[in-house]
Order: sequence, then C-alpha cells, then structure tokens
Amino acid sequence: MSAVEPINNAQSQSVAERRMRMPPIPDDFFSLITNEQKIALNQKQQFGWFVKFVRRPLFQPIEVVLSNPDGSEFLVLENDGVTRPFFNVRTDDLR
Repeated sequence: MSAVEPINNAQSQSVAERRMRMPPIPDDFFSLITNEQKIALNQKQQFGWFVKFVRRPLFQPIEVVLSNPDGSEFLVLENDGVTRPFFNVRTDDLR
C-alpha cells in the first residue's frame, strides 16, 4: 500500500510544476477574455456557474473552464461565447 502514496505525491507535484506556481485564475482575467465570453460568463454566473480555472497552453488561446455549483460538470467557454462540455478534468488536481 505504501507504494501508491509516492506515485500520487509525484503526480500532484507535477501539476504544480506545470503551472509554474501560477494561480488557477489569472489576476488580469477579464482583460484576457473577449466581450462575448464576458456576456456568456455573466449569464452562466446567474445560474451558479463559476470560473474553475484557466488553461494557458503555449502558443494557443486560453481556455476558460467553468464549473457548476456542485462541481460535477465542467464547460469550456469558447472565444465566441459558446460553451461546450469539458471532460478532461482530473478531480484530484482540483482539491
């Protein structure tokens, strides 16, 4: 059983290294998103959805990931304000 613990610990450390200690939501978040995204985010927030994190892949546009109040569903907020389901979430990373 003790062999599992170092693997999980190494995985959680790699997530922090990939982020390079950046916060999950950047300080200048609203300056990074489009007007369409701002409108869609405002509409989703009225139903309890909130920004969970922002992915910042190299040489690609940012990906805004929203979560419902339960934390059981995730959506990606596209540049044009459209949302689509997001399934690539490791729940262990969100603790």
